[in-house]
Amino acid sequence: MIDFTDSIAAIATAPGRGGIAIIRISGPDALSVAKSLITKRSTNNDAKDEQKSALSEGQSSSADLKPRYAYFKKFYDGDEVVDEGVLLYFKAPYSYTGEDVIELQGHGGNVVPQRLLSTVLKHKNVRQAEPGEFTRRAFLNGRMDLTAAEAVEDLISAGSESAAKAAMASLNGSFAERLNSLTERLTTLRVRIEACLDFPEEHEDFFDSGRAASEIDDLIKDAQEARTIANQGLKLNEGARIVLAGRPNAGKSSLLNALAGAERAIVTNIPGTTRDVLTVNIEIGGIPVTITDTAGIRDEPSDEIEAIGIRRALDELKQADLILLMVDSSKEASDAVDTLNHINTMFDNPQNILVVKSKQDLEPNAQTAALLSSAPLNQYPQVPTSTKQEGGLDELRNKLNEILGIIPSEGVFSARRRHLGELEETYEAILRARELIDFGDLVLTARELTIAQNHLGTITGKITSDDLLGKIFSTFCIGK
Repeated sequence: MIDFTDSIAAIATAPGRGGIAIIRISGPDALSVAKSLITKRSTNNDAKDEQKSALSEGQSSSADLKPRYAYFKKFYDGDEVVDEGVLLYFKAPYSYTGEDVIELQGHGGNVVPQRLLSTVLKHKNVRQAEPGEFTRRAFLNGRMDLTAAEAVEDLISAGSESAAKAAMASLNGSFAERLNSLTERLTTLRVRIEACLDFPEEHEDFFDSGRAASEIDDLIKDAQEARTIANQGLKLNEGARIVLAGRPNAGKSSLLNALAGAERAIVTNIPGTTRDVLTVNIEIGGIPVTITDTAGIRDEPSDEIEAIGIRRALDELKQADLILLMVDSSKEASDAVDTLNHINTMFDNPQNILVVKSKQDLEPNAQTAALLSSAPLNQYPQVPTSTKQEGGLDELRNKLNEILGIIPSEGVFSARRRHLGELEETYEAILRARELIDFGDLVLTARELTIAQNHLGTITGKITSDDLLGKIFSTFCIGK
């Protein structure tokens, strides 16, 4: 079990070359550790001379560190100077964690920060922080709710500007405010219903069935809206996975390079050039998208290496949010149906397939055109593309925006899959409450409203378990 009452320390900045590295210390012993670090442990005369020198330079002595003041200090391990830099003291509860916090801003690099951290950890009451433990303590000490705590990690790992804005919105409380408002209205309605059950003789004073039904309708609408925005926040947070599939030489690598804006894949007229999966990260409408180019799928690979590439391509299909089935419209493509059948055997949601008619700058093949306009290919949306013509990908980009469900990022907050799951449960519980109120069953109506409340409380952290917290904060970096 992790002890959250002791003091912890960690490097809070990324490893490697840099101008500054920050060591963060949090807990009841943070201040005493800081005073020890800036005090040279040598002869009494040396110590007195050092203190006089510090005071003559206008610096505070180690016994007089004021909160929120910056001090330039040497950091000692005994009588050895380990580093020098800025020391900041944040007194509880006005700190990130809600505890006493010390930040040591020293030199960057791979060695010096580790030496300084090792010196800090020599103190018997200080241990290495666990992943996410600083933010977990902030949550446990009431400095932020769970949506804001998770938004810290989302902000650090944001893959696009829109994702960063959504994470900052959650960090500033937009997500929590919406959930708290919904929870408060659920509570008010449930209290009225339960008052009817406790005081049946005062039923009319507490309850109006028509008004209650109308209030539940409003709750359904708000829960649906929260669910929609959370779903968009999830897309911004996790991104989407798009896989390019098709027969060899169908134009997959050319499309990947065009979307990436760089020559990432080798493009030749030789079928089977792509032997392995190749992945690039781009943005589409502000949503981070991972696009994967795969080996051309065919029943008879030319060699074992291509066969391995095809197997990996099929594995990628299983994880895709959207598959772009590439069909070269300038050549006979009778095997396109076979490729589609391969995809449908691997892909759980065959509706998320977009047929991309590549090489529209060339003369179209009549047989392929007839094939695309007949079953089964005509059952899927189709987009013409050309990587050679200006604007040849505009229609594809617009279609991807539509399929990914892109909405304006304003008002969107960062969300995770667990949030969306809890909101789904909340929405379903309120729907059941609406059906029950029409039957006049107030007991079960109140129970469903309570279930909805509990699911919302799990999102904000008002209802938590150690297992849930452990899972959430285990994804954080050590110094956060």
